[in-house]
Amino acid sequence: MKKIISLCFTTFYVMALLAQTSVNTGIQFYKGTWKEALKAAGKADKMIFIDVSTDWCAPCKYMEQFIFTKQAVGKKYNEAFLNYKIDAEKGEGVDIARKYAVSAFPTFLFVNSDGYLMYKFVGQRDEAGFIGLVQEAKKQEADPNNLGNMEQTFNEGSRDPLFLRSYLDRLKEMQVNNGEVLDTYFNLLTDKQLRQDSTLLCLAQYISRTQTVFSAYFINHYDQLAATSKAKLTGFLFDNISLWIATALSEKRLPEYLTLRKFVDKLNGLGKGDITLLNRIDLKYGVLVRDYEWIKKAGYLLTNGILSIPVDSIRREDKRRFEKEQSIISKGHDSAKVAAFEEEKEFWINTYSRELCVPLSYAAEAFTHLPSTEKQALKDALAWAKRCGELMPETFSGLIRKLEQKLSS
Repeated sequence: MKKIISLCFTTFYVMALLAQTSVNTGIQFYKGTWKEALKAAGKADKMIFIDVSTDWCAPCKYMEQFIFTKQAVGKKYNEAFLNYKIDAEKGEGVDIARKYAVSAFPTFLFVNSDGYLMYKFVGQRDEAGFIGLVQEAKKQEADPNNLGNMEQTFNEGSRDPLFLRSYLDRLKEMQVNNGEVLDTYFNLLTDKQLRQDSTLLCLAQYISRTQTVFSAYFINHYDQLAATSKAKLTGFLFDNISLWIATALSEKRLPEYLTLRKFVDKLNGLGKGDITLLNRIDLKYGVLVRDYEWIKKAGYLLTNGILSIPVDSIRREDKRRFEKEQSIISKGHDSAKVAAFEEEKEFWINTYSRELCVPLSYAAEAFTHLPSTEKQALKDALAWAKRCGELMPETFSGLIRKLEQKLSS
């Protein structure tokens, strides 16, 4: 009996060991503090791979469960790096994410043992693509002009204009904060150089944040640019400034919001989608500061002309889009996509209706914050909400009741 028990125990132990080995074939992450990780990487003469994620990031979960656990991935990363994992919203992860300008998830950082960034990649990758990052990180490490070496050179006092331009290019490429470097380069320029469109066009491409001396200078001197120069910058500036506006508003930096919002009105050639986005942001601002005129102006601009579209024509467009999408999916001969399409048919069946209901419901919801004395505006909002209810039954009943109660009070 003892031999049987011993044999069972031995078998169980071996199976447990094999199971543990199987589990541990993926990436092995260092468990110490960030300071300890840097020290350990120095002793091992390795770069550090940092997986930056959050609890709510679905692509992060996918990478953790289905890519990091792959044996081939583990072999490459465990041999090449000391691997480290942080949550950008917890503990030391907050400061590390801020240091390396992480704003999207997952982000993969590759730094040397002195903490200088060598390479940065944002977004989910498949197994082959993720393994490919190893080679790219190694390539960057071997480059004498890598980002880490440039940062060190800058910190040691180099202010050569050609070096600073090259450094700005590398920072832009790696999506890293460049404010200090940009302002350093800006302060080397003469007034004569800054009066030239070519200078502002060149430097504008490096603007990645508002809290810099040059961004303030650029906003104040934008009007000096020729119309052709302004046209070249419209798309780039709007993409950046709309994000800054939304961020300033969410963080309640209201004077900054107003400055940026005033500036964006100067941009020529904005598309319909750009203007729609601005009106939605304006509605948020109006609600936040209880500026009723601001709410009404943005709401009417956002919904302009939508109620004039006949319901039957909306239904026809819904049908046309649905049939087009169905045709594209079926021609692909991908059974998985066909199955997914069938499962999500309710979504595809009214895409145009949903597209129109977004601005209508957004404005109607904002108008619920108007005082009950604003009868006409509230009646208009109720009409928007009812149109949404007509196009997508049972979805907007709560919004309709809220407006009806406001009108009856």
